[in-house]
Amino acid sequence: MRDLLKFMNVFVDGYGYAGVASAAEVPKVEVATREFNAAGMSGPIDVRMARLANVLAAKLTFEGFDPHLYEALDITEGSTIPFTVKGSTEDGDGATHAHNIKMRGFIKVLDEGEWKDGEGVPLKLDLSLRYYKRERDGVELFEIDQENMVFRVNGRDQLAEHRANIAR
Repeated sequence: MRDLLKFMNVFVDGYGYAGVASAAEVPKVEVATREFNAAGMSGPIDVRMARLANVLAAKLTFEGFDPHLYEALDITEGSTIPFTVKGSTEDGDGATHAHNIKMRGFIKVLDEGEWKDGEGVPLKLDLSLRYYKRERDGVELFEIDQENMVFRVNGRDQLAEHRANIAR
């Protein structure tokens, strides 16, 4: 049995939402590709383009109304909010592992869904991210900073040489 998520917590702008946050959909990392075909090949292949194919996005779900979440909704251009998701997993031999996801971006959609008398009102936030870092037990798995042309995988900067080539 591999790491099973046992507990998690979400932080928005440093404010913790234990007991309020109920779900986190972390960013999908999709590398851009281009189809390539040339003489002597029997068919096309995908070639990686050293960049992401999509805008980094995440979704957070909270149960109930919390005014701090509404205070974080800043639509001013250039303003970003730090978001952190922390998880604790346990594997088959009982060892626990700390998972840390750091993100920075803005709230693109604040969705209170449908209100029904006597039922909870989940608050869903769709985030557009500028930065994403994923760690397990303090070891960096990914660090992506699109604006600064940083794409690190397992501690190796995939774009360092490209940045040097264009004097960045």
